[in-house]
Formats: sequence, structure tokens, C-alpha cells
Amino acid sequence: MKPAGTEPTDSLPGKPDETEKISGKRKNTLIFACSGLSNTGKLTMQAASALAFRRPDLYRAAAAHKGVDAVEDALSDGFKILALDGCTDRCATKKLDEAGLKADVYLMVTELGIEKTKPSDLKPEYIEKIIRVIKDS
Repeated sequence: MKPAGTEPTDSLPGKPDETEKISGKRKNTLIFACSGLSNTGKLTMQAASALAFRRPDLYRAAAAHKGVDAVEDALSDGFKILALDGCTDRCATKKLDEAGLKADVYLMVTELGIEKTKPSDLKPEYIEKIIRVIKDS
């Protein structure tokens, strides 16, 4: 019998361990988010931040407008990089390209059926939709 308090706290009974993968362990993911001024740009950072808050053991969030330092740090830590663009301007992807870096996964919010509209169009269901797609990628 294990002493109390030695059980892992990041998994729930009956819930599959999300850190497992074919190789035995899933890589952590840095979500490099567009963070632009449009609704789709704002949604990228909100979804990335929410997911990093909910699962800090699996995800980190970084805003593309702040540069690629976080990406370089995450790569050196063995993270998978997910570029999350809001629209066809591909701001996050362009920042990576400028630095000579490549993401492992590319996602674009407008390709998920979320229309680029006014900056205040930030519905919670949009954020949850983006989070679901990130988790599945």
C-alpha cells in the first residue's frame, strides 16, 4: 500500500491518461497564438490561455506579437509547437517563418467555421470549439 499523498494528482480514476501516446508519453505543447486585434485573433489567445490554465502539465501559451523567445525555450524543453492563427493573415506562422522556425501543427480559426467579424465577437462557445480542436491535434 502506498502512503497517502503519493498518488499522482493529474489523472482522475476512470479517465484515460492524456499524457500517454504511442511512444509512451505525450509531448507537452506550446500554443503559439496569433493574438491579433480581430475577433479571431483575440480568440486564439483566449483559447490558448484557457487551455494552459486548465492543463498546465500539458500546455503553455505564448503570444506571437511578443516574439519567438518562448518558442525557442519550448523547443529546447522538448515541446511540440502548435501555431494557432486567427485568419489567412497567418500572423503566428509568419513570426515563426521569420525566425526560421517551423511548427509541428498549424491551425487556423477561420477554417473551423468561425467567421472573422467585429473585435467584440468573442463567444465562449468559440473558445471551447478551438480548445477541442487543439486537444485533438
